[in-house]
Amino acid sequence: MTDVTINVDDSTSLDLETASTESSKPQRWFFFDYIRAVGIILIVFIHGVVYNYGLIQSLDLDNLNPFFMIIYVVLNWAGLFAVISAVVSTYSGFKRLESNFRDKVKRPSWRAFGRRWTFLGVFFLILNFFYNYLLSPFQLDIETGQINHSFLAGVMRTGQYYSVAPEKILSGSVFAMLGWNLILIGLFFTIFFRNEQKIHQKKKRITVLVIGIVIVLISFLRIYLYDDFTNAIEGGNYFLAFLIDIIAGSYFPLLPYLGFGLIGTYFGLLLANQPTKKKIRNRVWIGFGLLIGAVIAFLIPDSFYESIGLLDDIFFDYIIVMFEIGFFIVVGTLLLLLFFNKRGDKENPSQRKKKKFSTIFLRFSTNSLTFFLLERPISELFALILNATIPGWNDYIWTCLLYGLFLVLFWFLIAFLWNLVDFKGSFEWLLSKLFKVARYQTDKKY
Repeated sequence: MTDVTINVDDSTSLDLETASTESSKPQRWFFFDYIRAVGIILIVFIHGVVYNYGLIQSLDLDNLNPFFMIIYVVLNWAGLFAVISAVVSTYSGFKRLESNFRDKVKRPSWRAFGRRWTFLGVFFLILNFFYNYLLSPFQLDIETGQINHSFLAGVMRTGQYYSVAPEKILSGSVFAMLGWNLILIGLFFTIFFRNEQKIHQKKKRITVLVIGIVIVLISFLRIYLYDDFTNAIEGGNYFLAFLIDIIAGSYFPLLPYLGFGLIGTYFGLLLANQPTKKKIRNRVWIGFGLLIGAVIAFLIPDSFYESIGLLDDIFFDYIIVMFEIGFFIVVGTLLLLLFFNKRGDKENPSQRKKKKFSTIFLRFSTNSLTFFLLERPISELFALILNATIPGWNDYIWTCLLYGLFLVLFWFLIAFLWNLVDFKGSFEWLLSKLFKVARYQTDKKY
């Protein structure tokens, strides 16, 4: 699984910036930086363990050992990234909207949301195809044992040219999810917040939340469309398969991830409208609501789901994701309260107070796209070397755990060394140049 909120533009970065009541200096909510950094580190570790386990094709989903049960649950945390991305994108976009109204900018909501978010969303959609084809983790069909690799991993593992399956290229990834969410929510906000007198109305925030919850609750309906994706692929109708995958695919579909995104936008609006600890604490019921709904869904007998055609692993993945998002909102709300007064000046967090141990983690936060895109090819390269020197090294869980730990330590070292040259040449650095050429400059260094 993957995070990946990218630090290239105010609409997507984790720089939650606002003017403090005590100071006119912009502020940064470091809580979200830590969340993103931990997320990237976990991705490096878990991907290193799972995607290199030599006996993964023999796993029985109905009889997983406790370790793989935990991993299976953690791998469904994609909705977390939809929420986090929406929170920070909405916050920075809304602050830009307020500034646009104050400065009497022409078409303020379009400039704050629609134009920027559509530009970045389209970029992510294009990046999704390149990522799926070149770098993404393999897709495993547990029932048949068939594995679909991306091109780079396929070449490394087979030692020859590898033809990537069409369904893998067309499948969604975290980039597709972020891209569609940015485009759709950005266009929605462009219309919804056109009136300066209404941008701070509580009922508008509630409307956003209700729409998000409704989308999440009806998202199980996508399961009825899932077989249509397979049939379209088998029939060579790739365009139809692509459209179905956007809405109902098994990886990051709009149902339910657009709903998670809208729930995240609600919290972003909350933080943008003079947040208080009481306001944040009172919203913990949203997380409890998702938790209770997921628990009830688990307790309903399988016979009921079988009678309506929902006794499917995909449906239970949907319930797991709903439970995990509820859990994250509850825990995240409590942590946000803890970090509420811990905000710092707007700056590159990897450069602040270099002697602090926490800075090591923040290097992963500000360069999350770089680490996310490079972790797979580097992992495959090291695994290739181990396969040639120690055949069968990955047939044991404990050796794969050591391998995952090695990858984490390796990237900590790379982050330390790369930071010495200010991460020049990183994907964030390159994207900042692209955004400058496209006149979508960020106010930050990256």
